[in-house]
Amino acid sequence: MSHMKTHDQYFEITPNSTMEQLSEYGGQFGYLQRGVAWWVGDLARYAESRWPEIWHQVFPEWISPGLVDRCKGVAKAYPNEADRNPLCTWTQHMQVANKTNRKELLDEIVNKGLTTDESRKAVSESSKPRWLLAVDVNYHLHRHWYSGAGVEAAKQVCDWICRTVDRLQHKGLTDVVCCFDSPNNFRKAITKEWADKYKPRPPKDIELVQQLQLVRDLLDGRGLLCASVDTFEADDLMASYAAQFDGRVTILSQDKDTKQCLSERCNILLDVNWNEDPTSGDLLPDYKWYSAGPGPRLRELRTLRADPANEEDATQLDKEIDAATHPNLLDDTGLRPDQWPDYQAIWGDNVDGIKGAAGIGEKGAKDLIVEFGTLDAVIEAAKADDERITPKRREALCQLAEQVDAVRQLVTLRTDLPIPRNTRI
Repeated sequence: MSHMKTHDQYFEITPNSTMEQLSEYGGQFGYLQRGVAWWVGDLARYAESRWPEIWHQVFPEWISPGLVDRCKGVAKAYPNEADRNPLCTWTQHMQVANKTNRKELLDEIVNKGLTTDESRKAVSESSKPRWLLAVDVNYHLHRHWYSGAGVEAAKQVCDWICRTVDRLQHKGLTDVVCCFDSPNNFRKAITKEWADKYKPRPPKDIELVQQLQLVRDLLDGRGLLCASVDTFEADDLMASYAAQFDGRVTILSQDKDTKQCLSERCNILLDVNWNEDPTSGDLLPDYKWYSAGPGPRLRELRTLRADPANEEDATQLDKEIDAATHPNLLDDTGLRPDQWPDYQAIWGDNVDGIKGAAGIGEKGAKDLIVEFGTLDAVIEAAKADDERITPKRREALCQLAEQVDAVRQLVTLRTDLPIPRNTRI
């Protein structure tokens, strides 16, 4: 015998229950299922407005904070009863919640007479914007391996990537590609006659090589696309997706080379730290994002702050600016993403064995690119004995000019690779 209780209604299912009784229960259960996410979201919204610091306490400790936050987010998108289409499910409302024309999209779903499954397909294929996560698996596998994970590295990386993908799906992620280095590397061929070779590293430990193959097998077994292109690195593959993918792209890597991929459509997820919620025990993500420059809201706030007419609101504007400020390339360095390869060509990269211009460090390289705009302009100025460049630096830059084409190939990621298109999750 099974018993279920909801509010003051008591449901009892026995071997003697009739079809009519079960149909009545089914209808009532369906009604409750359709409404419960709205009720959770509305309760969370109200509690947050009253007690913004402690509003989570209105829910029991065993309920998932992620579930509550999702319900609250959808409820905020449709704050009034009139905003919600009674003929659509909560899931359908959630799928278009971030669209400015969400009401029209819901009306379209109803007009087409679509079921939940059909509408989900229709929304994902026609209305939902695509968002790709491109993962530098080699980077993360090496990071885990050398941090002491050893033969557990492949499993740990696979679990970490899959957990991140699952969480980002709740934020709208639609596509994933796991990128790998090719065993062959065209950049090594460029420097084979040089005294300083590209990435002069000893052969990989045989167990590390096995872990790289294992993590690829594990990710493939989880249904994620694993991709590599002969003679190219994972960075080149990710740069090609950033340039060619029809939608937003997020690169999951801490490799500084990928900063040249940044744009209005592409950002970098530097890292994800997972912390256990002390109340629920859930693992909650702390995302570390990096973008090309300040977002539109931050630019708007900075413009308002610079206007003398808003001096009385300066304190409040400063608080809003602090809240809206996130790490980005332009604020950090003064450089645009397209200037990053030129900057790296001058500065060099000790990790990859790229020497750059002798005696010119990180700050000097940045100052030169900010001053002159491009590497070509810097070299031209050095050859013309431009007084803005010291004699010692002019000499180093003229020496760099002798092999500048090769150095450019070393520091510039390829964006024209043939990329697999079956990246849908």
